[in-house]
Amino acid sequence: MLQQNTGQLSHPIPVPKKRIEIDSLVDQKMPPSPNGLLRLSELLRDYNSSRSAIVRAISHDPILTARVLRLANSPIYSLEREIVLVDTAVTAIGNQSIYDIVIVEMAARTFNKGINQTEVSQKVWEHSLAVAIIAREISGVLEMRGLEEAFICGLLHDFGKFVLLNHDSEDYEEILKINNEFEMLKAEFDTYGYTHAEVGSLVARRWNLPDEVCYSILNHHNPTQSEQPKIVEHIIDIADILANINGYGVRSEEEEKLNYSESAMKLGFSENFIENVWEGTKDKVTEVINSFK
Repeated sequence: MLQQNTGQLSHPIPVPKKRIEIDSLVDQKMPPSPNGLLRLSELLRDYNSSRSAIVRAISHDPILTARVLRLANSPIYSLEREIVLVDTAVTAIGNQSIYDIVIVEMAARTFNKGINQTEVSQKVWEHSLAVAIIAREISGVLEMRGLEEAFICGLLHDFGKFVLLNHDSEDYEEILKINNEFEMLKAEFDTYGYTHAEVGSLVARRWNLPDEVCYSILNHHNPTQSEQPKIVEHIIDIADILANINGYGVRSEEEEKLNYSESAMKLGFSENFIENVWEGTKDKVTEVINSFK
C-alpha cells in the first residue's frame, strides 16, 4: 500500500474498496442514445423543421406516440375534446413539451437498459425528472435562453448513479440510502474512487453534449467550488434540493437547507421566489412522472 512520506509517522493513503476503471465502465455500461430519438431531437431544435416531419418521426415510435397523446390529454392542457391524432397533439402541446418528452424517453431507455428496477432506482429516476422540470421553470422565470439546456442538465445530473447501479447494484443501493449528502459522496469515493458526478460527466462527454452540460453534472453538488461556475450549475443545485424537499429523491432534505444555500444566495432567490417556482412546477412533475410509469 502506498504511504505518504511526511518525515514523521507514515499514514496509508486510502485505496478504494472496489476501484473502477472509469472509461471502460462507461463504455461497457452505457449504450449510445437511440438514433431515432436523437434525430427527432435535432428536428425539434431546428426552427425550419416542418410539423409534418416532426409528426412522422413521432409516429414511427409507438412508445413515444403513446407518451405524447397521454400528455396532450392530461389535465395540464384541459382541452375540450379527446386528442387521438399525433398531429393534433403536437399542435396542442407545442414543440418544447415534445422536446422534453423526447429527451426524457431517450434517457429512460438508457437508464432502464440492464438496470434492476428497484424502489431505489425508481426514486432516482423520478428525482431526475423533477430536477429537470424545476430547472427549466427557474430558467424560464429568469428569462434565460436555452431552456432545453437547463432541462437536459437537470435530467442528467444524476446519470452517474445509474451507471453505478448497473455496475454494483446491491452495494451501491446501500450507499444511496445514506441520507447525508457529504457522507454519501465520501462513501462513493471511498468505494469506487469516483463520485457519481464524475462518472455522469464522462457519460455526457461520450454523448458529445456541450461543455456546459458536462460541467453542470460534474459540479451540481458544489457549484461554488468550480473554477468558473455558470448560472445553470447553481440552478441545478437549487432544483436538486427543492426536489428532495418535496419528496422526489432517495435522500430527504429539510426546508431550511434552501435558506442557507450558497446557490440561492448567489442568484438572489428569496424564499417566496422558490415557493412560486415549486407551485408552478409541482403539477407538471406529477404528470410527467405518471406518464413514465
